[in-house]
Amino acid sequence: FKETAKFGHKLSLFRGFHHRDANHASATHWVMTGQPNFGAGQTQKWPSYGSVVSGFHGTNAPNGLPTYIKMNSIQHDDSSFMGGKFVGYDATKEGRKDLQLNISDKTFQGRLNYLKLIDEGFTKEGDLLSKQWSDLKGQAVEVIAGEASKAFKIEGDMEYDKYKGDPLGEDMLTSMRLVEAGSQFVTLNYGGWDMHSGIANSLSSRQPTLDTYLSYLIESLTERGLSERVMLVVTSEFARTPKINTSSGRDHWPNTGTLMISCDKYETGRVIGGTDKRGEEAIDKVCGPRDLRWTMFNHLGLDKSMKWTGLDGRPYHMIETEAKNVLTEL
Repeated sequence: FKETAKFGHKLSLFRGFHHRDANHASATHWVMTGQPNFGAGQTQKWPSYGSVVSGFHGTNAPNGLPTYIKMNSIQHDDSSFMGGKFVGYDATKEGRKDLQLNISDKTFQGRLNYLKLIDEGFTKEGDLLSKQWSDLKGQAVEVIAGEASKAFKIEGDMEYDKYKGDPLGEDMLTSMRLVEAGSQFVTLNYGGWDMHSGIANSLSSRQPTLDTYLSYLIESLTERGLSERVMLVVTSEFARTPKINTSSGRDHWPNTGTLMISCDKYETGRVIGGTDKRGEEAIDKVCGPRDLRWTMFNHLGLDKSMKWTGLDGRPYHMIETEAKNVLTEL
């Protein structure tokens, strides 16, 4: 990561980050929610970070832009027991296209009037589900018909030429513009790191792309005055084996992890924690997904005592009291 390394003074690298799950799906659940769910396939038992942030800050910025936006979907990035209102906006290319009206304003308003008539019987029920549907529909209308869609129009950005030409670069530029416009939590998925064989060849194309655009993003956040407001987190579901296997690749390894954070609000330019001499076990200043969750939530102003009543009527404590902020408490 020769380009990102130029911004080492802005980075915190965590050698003690890890968990105990070597299964892709359930490890992703742990890292995306802060809660384990061993053996999980598609089942999500806890809301994602973005959903919790949406519940705390509200689903929309004043301009209608969703609080939680998924640039491309990641497994277990859903809202679980919090309900559909907090699922986040899926901003795939089709999702961005959905923000553009291809009919006249008059026709659109007419269709909304028809929809209101259809919904009347349902919304009169007054239950939680009907209220969430009404809120979600209102949010969608405000985004489509309001100012929020402009953040996705990256072609007019002053740095467009720098990021154009690669989906990752364009997604990073869009993510930064969304935060500028009022979104609180944006996720970006750049998969394809499961290199069980031929890892050298696989990394030769994947790694330089991430390195290039990650360095651009760190630089742009600083130039735009966002480097203290934005906490940039780079992680994965688990690390890979310290030893190369017989197929010249690496396998799943949750005993150590991958975590990098950049945010000028905190002390940076640090390597925090460590492993044993073989790089096989995290042994110093160890931390895990629940600590990462609290670190992000703390930065975004959430309260550690936050509770939520789920769709099942049960109250949930959203953050463990023993969770540590990895930037200030390790």
